[in-house]
Amino acid sequence: MTYFLVMGGLALSVSFTLGWGLWRTGRWLFGRLGRRRATPSRSAATPRRRGNAARAARRPAPSGPWRLTQALARLHGAWPLALLVLLLHGGTRLAAHGMAARPHSLPGEFLQIVEALGWGAVGLGALAGIGLLAAWRCRR
Repeated sequence: MTYFLVMGGLALSVSFTLGWGLWRTGRWLFGRLGRRRATPSRSAATPRRRGNAARAARRPAPSGPWRLTQALARLHGAWPLALLVLLLHGGTRLAAHGMAARPHSLPGEFLQIVEALGWGAVGLGALAGIGLLAAWRCRR
């Protein structure tokens, strides 16, 4: 049973990683081919809008996002990877629980892998959250 859980998790992670890489590559390639620049529409300002524009001109303009924020905003792939590592962590925890019921002792390295997967899931989740905040800041 443990063999099927571990090998199934490995097969799932490999197929997910390859599929994700192909999906991102195709999205990048076809996004570059189909991207067109939109021209802004020009409209005449009404007197009421001119008053709002004058009030807005008095306020200091907010600074644009930093380069680091713009780079972090492009981390769209962190959520799928965080979910994958979280699922792998859950599968290995389940396998460790099943192996603990056997009369043999658990290898220490396996428990270290389980712990590293857990911390990796936490780190990728935090990175994905920071990426979402950076994307929100860049859209604002």
